[in-house]
Amino acid sequence: MRDPVRPIVAAAVLAVLLRVPFLFTGLSTDEGGYAYVARQWARGDRLYDTAWLDRPQGLLLVYRGLLGLDGSGWTIRLGVVLGGAIITVALGALGTLLVNRATGSTAAFLYAVLGVAPHLEGMTFNGELLASIPSTVSIALLVLWWRRSRSVWWLLGAGLLAGVALTMKQSGIDALLVGLVLVVLLRRGFLFFAAATVPLLASVAHGLAIGWSSYWDALIGYQLSAMGGDGSNASTRWSDLGRHAGDIALDVTLVLVVSLLGWRLLDRGGRWVLGAWLVAGFIGINLGGSYWPHYFVQPLPALVLLAAAAVIGLRSVRWRWAVGGVLVAPTLVWLVALVPMSASRRADTIPYDALARRDDRIATVIRASTAPDDRIYVLESEAYLYFRADRVSPYPYLWGKPIDKIPDALPRLRSMLASPDRPALVVLDTPPAAVDPRGGLAAGLAVYYHPETTVEGVPILRANP
Repeated sequence: MRDPVRPIVAAAVLAVLLRVPFLFTGLSTDEGGYAYVARQWARGDRLYDTAWLDRPQGLLLVYRGLLGLDGSGWTIRLGVVLGGAIITVALGALGTLLVNRATGSTAAFLYAVLGVAPHLEGMTFNGELLASIPSTVSIALLVLWWRRSRSVWWLLGAGLLAGVALTMKQSGIDALLVGLVLVVLLRRGFLFFAAATVPLLASVAHGLAIGWSSYWDALIGYQLSAMGGDGSNASTRWSDLGRHAGDIALDVTLVLVVSLLGWRLLDRGGRWVLGAWLVAGFIGINLGGSYWPHYFVQPLPALVLLAAAAVIGLRSVRWRWAVGGVLVAPTLVWLVALVPMSASRRADTIPYDALARRDDRIATVIRASTAPDDRIYVLESEAYLYFRADRVSPYPYLWGKPIDKIPDALPRLRSMLASPDRPALVVLDTPPAAVDPRGGLAAGLAVYYHPETTVEGVPILRANP
């Protein structure tokens, strides 16, 4: 009998090989911002206060651990490499448990390639990928408990990882919803939720210790308050979705269409599991509201598993190879095309690489023209610069969305730039009028700052004495 584990292990090796080349490409804006906040937290700043982020502690603990291996930041991408391999193996197990061995092997190989998702930023260590790793393993353990062994340890492990997923990103509800469906169907398995509360209670306890109001507002409160406002209404959501729809479609359309044919191979229980998983993924996408392409990394494992079932459901072996080849071809072509490119063109093609290289050059100038204890501010969303320049911002909000959604964020920014303790440098990555159309920021900068230099087309202002 053919070893059922060998092809899944081979797929995991492929997943690693396809992601290793991105270890040293530039970090994304989100990765840089997470790294900056994690580093400040490690240096003693108070989380959700001077080190502010609207993400749970689990994500920042992972970043702290990876930066502990090497503070320069390249180790962050180790998370992508390991995460891709882990999800690949978990999908292989799920396909085997829910359909058959061939589906498991196919799901593993498909995700090894499709998970790179160049237009969904699948090679970046975003919050959606971070949450998908424990979620996918949790669902695999749940199905293993359900289909093969009623060992309480599988159930407890599944619950623990489901809770961990929610500490990575607020939208990481995939395994919790699948667990709820299985508990309702089987009328057992309540220990799953008991285990899931352990990491959640730990996060809440930490939030209480550092200040519940700040913790709640950062993770949930400000988003709830902003609903229906200019920064988070139907018009804004449609605009954001339209802006990113092209990139999303490039990596999602084929696998989505093929996945529709995979339902017929699943039994009733399998349909409930995959249905709940997809519902959770698309709830997560809409919770974010900005519809960034990387949000769609979250439902990708479930879609790949359904697509694998559809491929194996084809009677002709030739058609199986043909459809599988069509699914992975765009990603493989994109990867192969990188090889002969010049360094500059390759940087322009890989998400965030060229931008990170530009920011590295700006960071060099910042370090050369400031003391280590000088503070800087980057207007408004290029948080990677704080990490690379190793300089601190006195303003807590590193991205534009909180400025749009938090009522006192813009007045606080104006006050900060006009205060006697204002930042030594302001980097105008975004024109002031785009952040403050009323002109308050531009007027304040004109009074309290003067142009010092321009690097890579980005003006840098220095505070007046």
